Amino acid sequence: MVTHNWGNLFRDLVAAICADALGEEEYGSISQLLEQDLDQLEQWLREAGKLSLTYWVCALSVNQHLTLCDATIPGATHCAKGVPYPLCECNSAKVLNDTEPVTDFGASIGCEVNKFDDMMKFLSATDADFEQVVAIDAGFAIFSRAWCIAELAAANAAGMRQALKFSSASDLAAHEDDLRKLQINNMAATRPQDKIEILSRIGDTAAFDAE
Repeated sequence: MVTHNWGNLFRDLVAAICADALGEEEYGSISQLLEQDLDQLEQWLREAGKLSLTYWVCALSVNQHLTLCDATIPGATHCAKGVPYPLCECNSAKVLNDTEPVTDFGASIGCEVNKFDDMMKFLSATDADFEQVVAIDAGFAIFSRAWCIAELAAANAAGMRQALKFSSASDLAAHEDDLRKLQINNMAATRPQDKIEILSRIGDTAAFDAE
């Protein structure tokens, strides 16, 4: 599975996945190949026997029409046009964290975005090859997103293999001090109810930050 933040460029998300397939930690040069020489990148993946690998990406695997397609993300604009994204007009009924029917703990059974930790625990226990790839954006905004941090913590708790992918080593060095000061209470989520649910699962936030 791939942990990523939605503010990242889709190009860089794909580059991080390709970097993982090729056994690379940095994806900056692969991002350039995606724009300038896609045939070369495809050849490398084919020669490495990696074109048939499967990666789970929430943006593509979760039905967004059942969650937030009718809501804008504050500050999000089209990277090429510089204008806010248009709202979806599908009018699909939304299934949120507390939409009935719910479990004994009040979690919606039909919601697709409140089961990431359960999914990760199940797949890591039943598939020896299951691992987490973390696609870190160039600005390191991923570490300000509550869901991303929650997924990192859940993978660590489950003993999953975790592969962090950076644009470059220099980007990592530039953000090292900020990473040491991260606090889960300061993280943001597109939907307020998501942050509330994440914090309720963590419980002792001070201990979480220390870890």
